[in-house]
Amino acid sequence: MKRTILLIAVAALATSLSAQTVNVHFKNGQTIVFPSGNVEFVDFSEKAPDPTVSAGAVVDLGLSVYWCSCNVGAESPEEYGDYYAWGETKPKSSYLQKNYAFYDDNTKTYTNIGNDISGTEYDAATANLGNDWRMPTKAEIKELRDNCTWEWVQIKSINGYKVTGSNGNSIFIPAAGFYLSSSKMYVGEKDGNDFWSATSTSTEYAHTCNNLYDGSGRPKYYGFCIRPVTSNPNAGGDPIDHSNDHLVTEKVSASFTGGSISSINGVIRSGSVLNVKFTNASNEVVTLIGAEIHDSGNSAGNNLLSEEVEVAAGTSKSYSVTLGSNMAKPVICFTYRYNGKKYKAEATYSSLF
Repeated sequence: MKRTILLIAVAALATSLSAQTVNVHFKNGQTIVFPSGNVEFVDFSEKAPDPTVSAGAVVDLGLSVYWCSCNVGAESPEEYGDYYAWGETKPKSSYLQKNYAFYDDNTKTYTNIGNDISGTEYDAATANLGNDWRMPTKAEIKELRDNCTWEWVQIKSINGYKVTGSNGNSIFIPAAGFYLSSSKMYVGEKDGNDFWSATSTSTEYAHTCNNLYDGSGRPKYYGFCIRPVTSNPNAGGDPIDHSNDHLVTEKVSASFTGGSISSINGVIRSGSVLNVKFTNASNEVVTLIGAEIHDSGNSAGNNLLSEEVEVAAGTSKSYSVTLGSNMAKPVICFTYRYNGKKYKAEATYSSLF
């Protein structure tokens, strides 16, 4: 119910009105001061209700695809959901170039996983929601920007854009910001309403959605949210259970199996040949993408593999490695990819073959 408090009474105090102020005290400790001569009255009213958006997992905005009502990992439109580096299918605690799955920190190069990853093994929407869902392409995001009305609103105290199609249906895109390292940036701000598209713009950058600008390039290792699309009007929104993914890493191992070795005073001499093995005892196919051998305590050496190798479930791959320098305690490190993310299996040399 609206109430009005008059601030300038007929029986004013003797002090000059021009010297009086209206002080507004906020719960967070902030105070805003207005000269009383500029204030006619203060108005109290009921808070306006939150804007409503269309219900259901699939929302028809009158476009070429249907849009999901919330981000991947979210259970309601106002939730931010999970954050992903471009092409990775699992969220993580820190988003840096050196821990990006498709960047080699040793060679300072990126792995090309394609210019359009929508619906591929690198699509976090498909990996987490099923084959009906995928990341939107740059063209589909442009269609969303050009053919819908964007209104900056709040839903349950979360800032974002209500995006309304020509048919009156709408979705809410929260200003979730993005992750750089372990810090969230631009959360709740108009500059923070980006989400990933499936379109790569260069080796290092990918396209994002932002209604304020073209969003032509963001570093792929940044962590952004994903708003999926589908061509199926009856697509479900239940996430795929990945709770057992760690079983793959528990069953993948590296080992030393022998070799032609020359040593002196406990140091294995240059030119010695070490036999090593990568074993995949899991029920899933993994892709072996690197093998390095180095002395314990030192940084990794050069990649010993010339190309990626798929290792089927329950199989192993064996290699012979010739040492290029003396090593007191060789360590073999195999790097492999599973479910869009890189993992490592390491073993340290033991003389007890």
